Amino acid sequence: MLDFFLPRLCVFCGEVAGEDAPASVCPACEARVEWVASPLCPCCGRVFPVRAGADHLCGPCQSEPPPFARARAAAIYDKNEDDPPSIAIKAFKYSRRLDMLPVMHHWLRRPLCLNLVIESDLLTPVPLHPRRLRQRGFNQALLLAQAFPEVLLERELLVRQRHTPPQAGLNPKERRDNVKGAFAVPRPDLVKGRKILLIDDVFTTGATVKECAKVLRRAGAREVNVLTAARVRFE
Repeated sequence: MLDFFLPRLCVFCGEVAGEDAPASVCPACEARVEWVASPLCPCCGRVFPVRAGADHLCGPCQSEPPPFARARAAAIYDKNEDDPPSIAIKAFKYSRRLDMLPVMHHWLRRPLCLNLVIESDLLTPVPLHPRRLRQRGFNQALLLAQAFPEVLLERELLVRQRHTPPQAGLNPKERRDNVKGAFAVPRPDLVKGRKILLIDDVFTTGATVKECAKVLRRAGAREVNVLTAARVRFE
């Protein structure tokens, strides 16, 4: 009766999502999502433009292996198009559209993502500086990490000890310089010997998660992996 009188509407187009939809997304909009899939780099998770062949290490991971073991994402974030992942992340992060959160939780529970989750000892979000947290009102990475109640979530395993300008609009070198020395581990005893999964919203150049992983490894983490709701195409 409730579905008949108050049907669930798609958060993207406003059409009826349907009672069988696992989240408030209609079948047409769900079909527009480009999922991360092989062939990809088994280390950084970069999806290759030629959709044939086996997984293989990309050039950057061969020449300069990152401090994390694996990075995976649920969907492709296309900066030049209004595709569902880019709409969801921008609306959630900058317009406080919390109705997008269940949708991204649904995306994050795809098998490719869950493989990292079930192997982890701890989950931790990429932290915001207190000043940025006050401005935004929430840490989007922390809310995304709550998609996995089956694994222990440590909210402040990492802290942001230095306020930095937003990464958007910076080139790769500027992004690396911007976050260098920005993170710290206040309780190394919680990190030592653990397999940690770092959660964030989107993987662009990887500068932020690399710096976080470096700090976690330095504090004694046995392994650090990265999971994001989406990743930018071919960065």
